[in-house]
Amino acid sequence: MIPRPLFKDTSSGFQLFTFLFLMLFGILLGTLGGLVILKLFLGIGVAEAGSLLKEAIDLNPARILQITSQFGLFILPPLAFSWLFMEKPLFSLGFSKIANRKILLAGLMLMFAGLPFIHFLAEMNESIQLPASLSNLEAWMKDKEEEAKRLTDIFLGVSSISGLMINLLMIAVIPALGEELVFRSVLQPVLGKLFRNIHFGIVISALVFSLMHFQFYGLIPRFVLGLFMGYFYYWSGSIWVPILMHFLNNGAAVIVYYLFFTGQSNVPLEEFGAMENIPLLILSIVASAALLYAGFRWKTGSGKDMLNKPVPEDRI
Repeated sequence: MIPRPLFKDTSSGFQLFTFLFLMLFGILLGTLGGLVILKLFLGIGVAEAGSLLKEAIDLNPARILQITSQFGLFILPPLAFSWLFMEKPLFSLGFSKIANRKILLAGLMLMFAGLPFIHFLAEMNESIQLPASLSNLEAWMKDKEEEAKRLTDIFLGVSSISGLMINLLMIAVIPALGEELVFRSVLQPVLGKLFRNIHFGIVISALVFSLMHFQFYGLIPRFVLGLFMGYFYYWSGSIWVPILMHFLNNGAAVIVYYLFFTGQSNVPLEEFGAMENIPLLILSIVASAALLYAGFRWKTGSGKDMLNKPVPEDRI
């Protein structure tokens, strides 16, 4: 007999507050776990690990901290939340069979067909200038953007197959699984319940998804990608669909960077999928719209599944 969840019949506001607490506790636990691993197995303290990353001498300490913090922030909180609030935890998180494989195919195709459109949005985002009164804020955001790019280049700048595999795990596999559990499996339905409208839940969770990356100049394209994955989860009813979409997006970026860095390709990551040709950009927008419409037409999930409490009988 499956035990009754501790907080089964509670308000969406309480669920949201609890989940945010679990995320805060998770990141602290993950970071502490990483520091303990560094000290016990590598004999590296906090200050030394920071200097190794800053000087790009040894990436292993930074990789360990990155992976453990990702587990703490994105993997553990959704699992703990589902155990506390849901009768069938994994099923309620969306781990169900993809009822219509065509919707998965449409979602995966969208991640490539939409690339020129996403690049166009990124260029628009980068051209935004804040008023002179916010010049200090703008300078801070640009500094954070440069720091994020520097760290990305350090992590991705590997020439070995083992380094590529580690990057795929750290940048594609874990974020695809963890971030989709957080933003689509938990936040999207909880916010939908809170606002009594699943579309509000999709939009707000996509915005939070973009904001949590702390990169202002990628805010708009990342928000749109969050909408893509949010709606495909809503339409499919299976978290595997946005997880695979997310993995394809991040994994392609890792591989494109690797091929360029090792001299096997002349296409840098910044130019991958970019098209200056206006007709091709229009084609990307039309293709993206067509794939979104296909996802809508082939939908097998429903807002009712996400908004109703407890889990509807047809999903037990």
